[in-house]
Amino acid sequence: MTKTLYMVRAHSCWYNILLSVSLIGVLQSCNLAPKEQETPTVKADTINQINFFLETSASMGGYLNGSTEFKNIVSEFANKLSQIEPVRKEMAIYTISKDAQLYPGDVDKFVTSLATVPLANARSSELHTIFKQVGEKARNGNVALLVSDCILSFPDEDIKKNPQINATDASSVLKNEINRQFARLSKDTINATVYAYSSAFNGTYYDYQNKKQKLNGEQRPFYIWVIGKQRVLNLFNQKLQATLTTKPQKQLDFGGGGTITDYDLFFTLNRKGDDWNADGKRITNLKGVRADRPAEFAIGVNLSGLPSYAQTEAYLTKNLIVSAGNAGVKLVSIESKDDVKGTEKLKTNESRMLSESTHILTFKVTQLFDHDTPVTIKLPVRYDTWYLNQSTMDDRTAAGREGKTFALEHLMNGVRDAYETGSGTDKSFLQLTITLEQ
Repeated sequence: MTKTLYMVRAHSCWYNILLSVSLIGVLQSCNLAPKEQETPTVKADTINQINFFLETSASMGGYLNGSTEFKNIVSEFANKLSQIEPVRKEMAIYTISKDAQLYPGDVDKFVTSLATVPLANARSSELHTIFKQVGEKARNGNVALLVSDCILSFPDEDIKKNPQINATDASSVLKNEINRQFARLSKDTINATVYAYSSAFNGTYYDYQNKKQKLNGEQRPFYIWVIGKQRVLNLFNQKLQATLTTKPQKQLDFGGGGTITDYDLFFTLNRKGDDWNADGKRITNLKGVRADRPAEFAIGVNLSGLPSYAQTEAYLTKNLIVSAGNAGVKLVSIESKDDVKGTEKLKTNESRMLSESTHILTFKVTQLFDHDTPVTIKLPVRYDTWYLNQSTMDDRTAAGREGKTFALEHLMNGVRDAYETGSGTDKSFLQLTITLEQ
């Protein structure tokens, strides 16, 4: 009896197993067609938090006395920053000379205090220590801003020992300190934009030897730095510039991440010539190309990670370099993705390629002598050098400092070198290679 019961249970167990296997097989047979792969969701660039720093060393006091453009501009910045969307957290405001101090109040209170409270009364500051603290607040989707006169200086005690130390060592020691801070940011693709302004200055000015001079309404430069992860910074600058009433007198962008080497080659978009074929990174069957029978082709590139100035048509037109040996190849047009015509005729794959691009570059081929011809398209980094004319190494007289900032050249070059390390003057935003084949 026990044995019989065991056998019945065993048969029942095998039956259940076979039934399960059969069901799995049936379910699989009903779903032979592979599922389409879901398109991964691309996380949109968003601004997490805005951190606003006002340098409050004694050298900044003159900007806050009386009726000055400085107070108007900083107030506008603070007000417009608090309105930028999308921001996940309320804007944080700091004063900084040596160590950053969180401001105990909201934007309205801060704007009021610019007019009523003597904020700038701390000892002289060291810019590299300030930038270190500001830079740390520019990570994880955050943006950090710094308002400063950007005067490079050694500590007071060093100047007392050697009144010439700022003049003799700003180009080496102080420049390298600045370079070190921005090299860390550059390594993490954290970029910087500088907005330059000027304002009446009413109060005590400290020259490079720390000698005091009373200024009454003299125009003095000041700067607003914006620092953040490259794509977040681009988004932030677009939103900020769209709202500002008082535009900066000068602007400078540092950074841009790694060199872009990827592109999409279109088969029908902006095409001219009947016989050629697009094959990945090659264009084949160009045997019949000549001046009166040119071939034209287009490529799509995504430049969204570049500084905003490097995405403009003017910059691209002026600086794109096309090298094709003894072949006849030239750039004929640069279009923003949104300006491209005839997109309704594109097939699915090319529509996707267009959607992933920010710019369309169209090229014309008029002659081809070799069987294989590599074409190189390069966009070198070009930094504006307006700051050279705004820098002085002797600010002891009104003539020596008129419209200028002490050692600004060394500050800016220290930052610039941080974003060009290892590449010298040959660093490129974009470097593409296309092979043309007869």
